[in-house]
Amino acid sequence: MKLNPQQLATHLKKEGFAPVYFITGDEPLLALECGDLLRAQARAQGFSERTVLSVEAHFDWSDLHQAAGNLSLFATRRLLELRLGDKEVGKIGGQALMQYAQRPPPDTLLLISAERQSAATQKTKWFEALDAVGVIVQIYPVEAAQLPAWIAGRLQAQKIHASAEAIALIAERSEGHLLAAAQEIEKLKLLYPDTALEVEHVLEAVSDSARFEVFGWLDTVLSGDVARLVRQLNRLRAEGVEVVLIASLLAREIHTLYHLQQAKQRGQSLEKLFFQYRVWKNRQGLVKKALQRHSETSLLRLLRDVVELEKRVKGAAPGDAWETSLQLGLKIAGIKVLA
Repeated sequence: MKLNPQQLATHLKKEGFAPVYFITGDEPLLALECGDLLRAQARAQGFSERTVLSVEAHFDWSDLHQAAGNLSLFATRRLLELRLGDKEVGKIGGQALMQYAQRPPPDTLLLISAERQSAATQKTKWFEALDAVGVIVQIYPVEAAQLPAWIAGRLQAQKIHASAEAIALIAERSEGHLLAAAQEIEKLKLLYPDTALEVEHVLEAVSDSARFEVFGWLDTVLSGDVARLVRQLNRLRAEGVEVVLIASLLAREIHTLYHLQQAKQRGQSLEKLFFQYRVWKNRQGLVKKALQRHSETSLLRLLRDVVELEKRVKGAAPGDAWETSLQLGLKIAGIKVLA
């Protein structure tokens, strides 16, 4: 059975414990909260013994079998935690997990935590065995468009009323950093108890803790969202990101767009080319949008601009490399920039 984090509490209330829970995903805050919920519920249900196994290099998978078989003289119910982190299960680990899933020990709850599992991993026999006997809690990052709704839900859960404008501002100031959003909500709850939150409360209390990654900025450039493009680049500069990294990734993005547009004009299928140029599914729509804005000729001009940017990054030409990066980003987004 597969659940998202929001469904876990209801599942536990209605159906009780499954023998196995596998928490997997990219968002540390949500993974931590799901694990904490399971541990709290386990303690409340009499799981008084807890054993933690961390999978590191040269981990002995027989430890899982041994831990599952150990019987305590004092505890009647046990919580067994297996922390995979970013480690691969491998053949031996897969066999150990399949054996466990085939015959889960009584009065034992197995909680596995790991980073996001690939599509290929989710088709393995051990993963399917865990899915059949237990619950897979799949955690995905909260995207910028989803963040206001996520914040609104968290506020509602804590019985905090807030205007739509206040929620939007919290989202803007914590985008890309979910833990910061949760911390700011806790701070607002303490500062303004029994108060309907408005923009002025957020402005006074919430720090600007957005964390924009360079690749996120490139996605914004491709999308054509100019206001967000400018704000993200300013944030990257303020956080000390090297402009050489910005320039390098911009150059790669423009080269990719140029070659894709060339191939498109020759009648080649973009879908086949996306794999060749490593344009994955989550970005293909953005790339198509950018290709609609630019002809082969305009992309060739952008390639010439890239050469100028690289000279400024190296100090071989006068001008500000950050300003040039901004101008290039705006051009890709479809804005005409005066030289």
